[in-house]
Amino acid sequence: MRNQYFILFFVWIVFFSGCSHLFKSKPPELSEEEKAIIAENYVSDGIDFYQTHQYSKAIQKWEKALRFIPDDAEVYNFIGLAFHRSGKLDSAIHYFSLAVKKDTAYYQAWNNLGYMYFLQGNYSEALKYFDKSLKINPAYRQAELNRDKTREILEGKLKVSAWELFEDAVRKDSLELQIQLYKKALSLDSNYVDAWNNLGVAYFYYGETDSAIYCLKKALKKNPNHPQVHNNLGYILDTLGRYREAISHYKTALKLKPQYIIPWINLIDTYVHQKNYQAAKLYLLAVMKEVPDDPLVKERVQEYGTLLQLNQK
Repeated sequence: MRNQYFILFFVWIVFFSGCSHLFKSKPPELSEEEKAIIAENYVSDGIDFYQTHQYSKAIQKWEKALRFIPDDAEVYNFIGLAFHRSGKLDSAIHYFSLAVKKDTAYYQAWNNLGYMYFLQGNYSEALKYFDKSLKINPAYRQAELNRDKTREILEGKLKVSAWELFEDAVRKDSLELQIQLYKKALSLDSNYVDAWNNLGVAYFYYGETDSAIYCLKKALKKNPNHPQVHNNLGYILDTLGRYREAISHYKTALKLKPQYIIPWINLIDTYVHQKNYQAAKLYLLAVMKEVPDDPLVKERVQEYGTLLQLNQK
């Protein structure tokens, strides 16, 4: 993440008593390398302020960085994020717009710009920018989720009031509050699949496994082609030792979305739990071939290498 623009002019004026002359001295010119170092320090300071929710101070630091790197799209995006967190959506729109102007391939900024219009209730405009983001990076999950939610609202399939409760629940740290808010969202829109999914996950971590399974099955009844729900249900069934059912759900998730890495990993774990090491090795080798640098894949290679007799180099 990075900064924004702010220009300060410093004039160094020296007065000497008894003299009629005014002397002015200019600061020495900085090299490009020196400018980059100064800018990076401002950017880093801004990130520190942002992470501690001191958004105005973060903006100030990023603005100073832009004095040295005025074409850095990432810094404009950072400032947009800080204005969003401050509740100043118009200012956020301005800076996200500058970010995509500086870098038209900046798909995260296009998504952020769309989300600001979404929050303002301008769903048609929001959809346009989510589509731009996905045109650049079709695999960008956040823009895909935002686009789908926007379409549901425009098509009358999702009530805005239910979505607002859902978003509020996501931001809560308390499982009890999350459960309450997801249930309220579902009382407004009983067809809200993501709310059923998240309620199920919250129930699981709250220790109410039966309720979790009920909610996830309810979600699949509403939408049997939801890969995340299949993955989550598979994970819970695995913890109960119901391995065959878990495997079935993971494979369904992968059939629906082959590039979805989490069910790949969970499937391997379940085969290991089942002591079906041949199948675990087969799937681990397959995912190693597809995404060898994925952190979760590397973790499983490290963990299961000896058990599965992998030829590690």
